Amino acid sequence: MIQLTESAKKRLEEAPEGTVYTIPFDPGSCDIVNNVYEIKGIPDRELEEREKKLLAEGIEFIVDRNFDENFDGELVIDYSSNHLVLRNKNQIFNSRVRLSIEK
Repeated sequence: MIQLTESAKKRLEEAPEGTVYTIPFDPGSCDIVNNVYEIKGIPDRELEEREKKLLAEGIEFIVDRNFDENFDGELVIDYSSNHLVLRNKNQIFNSRVRLSIEK
């Protein structure tokens, strides 16, 4: 499950219609919670075999099929100081995630 704060939702809704956001995950990393450095907005596309889509507040995200396992079933996305802030179970684990949007 992905939850968005109001500030994150407002920022993500600024993208062109049809944008989906990819949250990359490196399955080879031993540090699960600190390996997301960028969330990218892209035109909607077909999913790869290892991916699935999640819907949060009307915004679509492409994530790894193991998303629930990797993020303990919970990811909260906030937006502050021109960066996304990611946390789960009330623990901030990356406060400087870049947002890029392809147009």
